Amino acid sequence: MVWSGVRLPGPRRPVPALRLRGDAMGLWQDLRFATRLLVKDKWFAAAAVVALALGIGVNATVFTFVNAVLIRGLPFDDPDRIMAIGSYDRVRSRDLGVSYEDFADWRQSATRFAGLAAYSDTTMNVSDEGRPPERDFGTFLSANAFALLGQAPMLGRDFLPDDDRPGAPGVVILGSAVWKSRYGADPGILGRVVRVNDVPSVVIGVMPEDFRFPQNSDLWQPLGMVADLPARPRNARTLGVFGRLRPEASRAEADAELQSIGQRLSRDHPSTNTDVVPRLQTFNERVNGGPIRAVFLSLMGAVAFVLLIACANVANLLLSRAAHRTREIAVRISIGANRWRVVRQLLVESLLLAVVAGLLGLGLAAVGIRLFDLATQDVGRPYWIAFTMDGRVIAFLAAICVGTAILFGLAPALHVSRTDVNDVLKDGGRSGTAGVRVGRWSSVLVMGELALTLTLLAGAGFMMRNFLTLYRLDLGVDTSRLVAMSLTLPDRKYPAVEERLAFYDRLRERLAAVGSVRAASVASNLPLGGGFARRLSIDGRTLAKDEQAPTVTMLTVDPRYFETLGLAVTRGRALDGADGLPGRDGVVVNDRFARRYFPDEDPLGRRIELTLDTAGGAPPPGVAASIGGTIVGIVPNVWQRDLSAPESDPIAYVPFRADPRAFMQLLVRADGDPQAVVPLVREEVRAIDPDLPLYNVRTLDEALARQRWAFRVFGTMFAIFAGIALALSAVGLYAVTAYSVSQRTQEIGVRMALGAAGGDVAGMFLRRSLWQLAVGLSVGLAGALAVGQLFQRTELLVQTTGRDPATIGLIALVLVAVSLAASVWPARRASRLDPLAALRND
Repeated sequence: MVWSGVRLPGPRRPVPALRLRGDAMGLWQDLRFATRLLVKDKWFAAAAVVALALGIGVNATVFTFVNAVLIRGLPFDDPDRIMAIGSYDRVRSRDLGVSYEDFADWRQSATRFAGLAAYSDTTMNVSDEGRPPERDFGTFLSANAFALLGQAPMLGRDFLPDDDRPGAPGVVILGSAVWKSRYGADPGILGRVVRVNDVPSVVIGVMPEDFRFPQNSDLWQPLGMVADLPARPRNARTLGVFGRLRPEASRAEADAELQSIGQRLSRDHPSTNTDVVPRLQTFNERVNGGPIRAVFLSLMGAVAFVLLIACANVANLLLSRAAHRTREIAVRISIGANRWRVVRQLLVESLLLAVVAGLLGLGLAAVGIRLFDLATQDVGRPYWIAFTMDGRVIAFLAAICVGTAILFGLAPALHVSRTDVNDVLKDGGRSGTAGVRVGRWSSVLVMGELALTLTLLAGAGFMMRNFLTLYRLDLGVDTSRLVAMSLTLPDRKYPAVEERLAFYDRLRERLAAVGSVRAASVASNLPLGGGFARRLSIDGRTLAKDEQAPTVTMLTVDPRYFETLGLAVTRGRALDGADGLPGRDGVVVNDRFARRYFPDEDPLGRRIELTLDTAGGAPPPGVAASIGGTIVGIVPNVWQRDLSAPESDPIAYVPFRADPRAFMQLLVRADGDPQAVVPLVREEVRAIDPDLPLYNVRTLDEALARQRWAFRVFGTMFAIFAGIALALSAVGLYAVTAYSVSQRTQEIGVRMALGAAGGDVAGMFLRRSLWQLAVGLSVGLAGALAVGQLFQRTELLVQTTGRDPATIGLIALVLVAVSLAASVWPARRASRLDPLAALRND
């Protein structure tokens, strides 16, 4: 600027660094001011922090589960490039395994993979001198499997191609747990010969700790040691396959290549590969898809509702608090603060609340994660699923802290920043108009809380009713003093049917001589433990065109099975020792079978055929494709497989001589403590075969509880989330009603001075609460029905329906009762106000 020939300095532009420094100082001042305010208003801060901590804590907890189960993947380098490959039957819409011949063709033709490997999960008997036999989970796999995973033994060497050929000397790699527990972490284990399934095998390596691929294996042997594997037909689909994508290949390219190979194989082998195509998935999709994925996503949706309810609660508190701060904000604006400055200050307060709540929520999440980890340790979850907080979980926690601060803080901040300075200052700080606007927003938030709470309560109600129904379900069996044990006869030692039968006959004879054993039997499956699905054909009946034979459940049992379970034959006779021999083909069916397939005729003496559905795959080795028999007896119903049906499934019990399996369940009913007979049974088994271990030893009650663990654990979780939501909603409704009373104190005084009774005043506030409750229930009812249908589709409900009116009605009554209790107290306080004191209220 030039003035009278003299150049004067003009206004300086703000230096960016100075501007940033000023903003930082301003934020620091906002933070200090927010801290002082929250410390001063400690009860408000405590209520907001606790509500947010509950919402943030349950979200962090469940996201940890989702991260471990659905996101994190295998604990190897580039886990997203390790693909699980199976077969898919397009006609029957079901997943299948892979045959050895298909695997060989895939491995030869696929170019988008660095390599393919096949595996077969099993259990393995381990025995050697000086130690009792043990049964461990094991896997036969291709020699290149560990190299594809990028995992080498920590001790010894990997499998070589020569180890993986039929007829090669037996070798085994031990897991770290077996090495430590059975061999005391002896480094001299390498080169020692142990018997695995009665095959002498040289220990060549020990895998690192926490490596149990593919599921929970503790022993590994080459795939070439599987007897007759290359000779199995192309439709014997019993293997799993995985591969690692090449660095330059994408999943879509690999999938397209596999589909092309599958089309070629269907042309070349139409009898076995028509409508059977390769299916490419990640390991998480393969192992944790379907109902498991739906359960955890449902949990994530439930805790999102809890967080929304918590945010609505805190937003209500902030709106109520904002109405009392209008004079403060008006003064700040009048001395020069702009709207952004006011909004920033209020958002800093919200963010400070969210950060403190996040730290508290982190502690709550740690407790919840630990409890869930303990509840699911013995349910067969894959070894790589570890419920720990990694960087992804911490990032999620930070994101929801910031997100919730904006979600519950932005609307109150914008509302307060629109304060009319002149009106507030002229009004002396009273904010009647602002109070009306706040009341409207608070009502909307409360109605949303109630709707979300009803949805969550309905979900919890369905789950808990389902859980209680399952536990009250009459299985048809007296489970007292029953202990179950598993036995697996090695194929190498017991290759023939006669040898298996001889072992079971000797075992039954020896157990019958044990004084504390009341009865003992072997069976293919425990009650509620599934069975073999078989197609039923009845002699003399023909199916209509395009009609499929019905599916029933088949169990293989010995003659004392019904006696051991306490089942009395209602008609006919039980199986005896001669059934299964030539000329004796007796079969026993349950009452549901008889009523369903012989409703108007006597089933005794009718001949039936039970056939394995081999479409898409040949029967596994040693499994009879078809078993025929004559019905000789009828027994009461026992729940075996389908818990989603209104009745137990139709069951056919065939004599174990007709289908003696290598794997059987041993059931023993004791005269006293069932655990006391376990050592005696072990002695009898070892007297017959010293290398044969008993495993999975548990009482039948324990076995049944484990099979129902998911309903118990997830039902409890939904109940906890719903309880938190109910408490938050009750607090929110109480706060809104109390705030309304405080805002209308002078009006109450005028009404009472003019003759209004206390009941009239209380009714005025209760009617508003009832209106909010009615709207919330109406909206929440639709959500409750939607949740019920979702649970039913994902098989979370197996003995109840998602439209159960009794459950929905009871949940609605609980919500109404709690909501009314939360509204009555402030309404009652309003009815007892002194009119003179109310009129003097400012």
